Amino acid sequence: MILVTTYLALSQIGVAENRAADWANAAAAFVAVVLLWRAARRDVPSPMEPVEPVPRAKLARRVLALAALTWFINAMVSGFVAGFVPLIPPGGSPDHAVALAARLHTTVALPIILIITFQIGRLSATWLAVERPLRWLAMMSVAPALVAIALHPTVVAYSETHGTIPVRSLPERLPVMGAITLLIFCALAMGHLSRREARSQQPLSADDSRD
Repeated sequence: MILVTTYLALSQIGVAENRAADWANAAAAFVAVVLLWRAARRDVPSPMEPVEPVPRAKLARRVLALAALTWFINAMVSGFVAGFVPLIPPGGSPDHAVALAARLHTTVALPIILIITFQIGRLSATWLAVERPLRWLAMMSVAPALVAIALHPTVVAYSETHGTIPVRSLPERLPVMGAITLLIFCALAMGHLSRREARSQQPLSADDSRD
């Protein structure tokens, strides 16, 4: 909500689409960090649900699977929404396509990505039942950014030869990647804490009551 509201407000007062999207990402990331901090303060592990040690190999497979799922959702949703941006004709101005791409990514793609990522975070509460899950969630959240950095030269070359929107240089993209990575991490963490809180509030089974 903060993401879309900030973007629309900045657009209405004449801020360029790209800049409005960047500031909206930063504002949303700040609010998400505050919400996560408050949720983490309220989180109290259930004493009736001891953490069982997970073999390192099994834990690594689960983290890699969740990281791959996080990247896949990010790539699929972003790619699908980007398909609605028209190609730039030879010699034409890219301004309209760039503005439309920023608008669609900020108001459509990124909210959908964060909603699905929140659900992945809820799933991680079952798969990553470890003592310090946030560090694993942090590792998962950087997967989309690392792939984007690795593929940056390829994306630039594709843009130049196929008439898609110009790709900003890597130094210009890094702050945006950082804000989006922080949003993804907060969505994962809040989903994880939400699911853990729901499990801690479930009534005890008959076996637990007898114990």
